[in-house]
Amino acid sequence: MRVAFDLDGTLVPETGGSESASFPLFRWLFPEQLRVGTVALLRGLVRDGHDVWIYTTSMRSPRYIRWWFRSVGVRLGGVVNRERHVAALSDHSPQVQSVSKFPPAFSIDLLIDDLPGVALEGQRHGFDVLVVDPNDADWTEQVGTAVKSRMPSNPALQTDGASPRR
Repeated sequence: MRVAFDLDGTLVPETGGSESASFPLFRWLFPEQLRVGTVALLRGLVRDGHDVWIYTTSMRSPRYIRWWFRSVGVRLGGVVNRERHVAALSDHSPQVQSVSKFPPAFSIDLLIDDLPGVALEGQRHGFDVLVVDPNDADWTEQVGTAVKSRMPSNPALQTDGASPRR
């Protein structure tokens, strides 16, 4: 399953994160801290065979984001920033071009975000969004439950002829 996470407000708290790179040089290169539980959650998802992405409306470069997450031991499957989002939606209808995020353009099965407005866009345009409260201490359990509940109960029963993507 391809799962994408928003950065600002979702994985990067507005006030006080606590997880950062372990080496001093990496902490200097990547000064932003991640929300408590982020590293263990993302590592666990990758270990379980999920394809973990970042989908942000920020202008951070994909290279910067990849290296930042590598510095905490998380290998990302992909990164969508504002520039890549706009380029991917340029051939879509004006209604789709106006959405803040559009996971179907990147084959993302589930988007984790902190903004209820993104969930409303998901309802309007047919994509799956889990909204997590930036102040919820149990947010990682909420994400884990959501991912498990969206997994096919028996991948062998899929009829599209493709191997199941986790």
